[in-house]
Amino acid sequence: MIRRAGIVVACSLLALAACAVQPDEVNLRDSFVAQIAAVDGVTDVVRDGDELTFSGPDGRGGTESWLVRFDSTELRAGPGEGAPLEGHIASSWWQNDELVEPLGTMSGLPTVIQDTGIAQACYALWDADQQSWGWL
Repeated sequence: MIRRAGIVVACSLLALAACAVQPDEVNLRDSFVAQIAAVDGVTDVVRDGDELTFSGPDGRGGTESWLVRFDSTELRAGPGEGAPLEGHIASSWWQNDELVEPLGTMSGLPTVIQDTGIAQACYALWDADQQSWGWL
């Protein structure tokens, strides 16, 4: 009886480990989209492959139509031993069909979006305990 319980517990732990979320480019992009969708005032979020459209803040108190296109997604080992995995995304953004250019290394996006860690070039760190990306 004890042996059977031990086997059941061991199988359950293996099943849980098999279901663990692994960091990849798909869940990095999904997390990026979720960050945008969570911004106050963002509505009508639609993702179609490498593009995302939504209505959201324009940075001046109004609402605009936005288009975001994923240019690249890359996973990189963090610097140093034991450092978390880094997920980097480069994207192009259009506000009412007008390209929003970064200003050097600074984003030209509304502050309310940048406050979530999202910009034209941004990155997140993989939290293995939470099995999720944390945007910086």
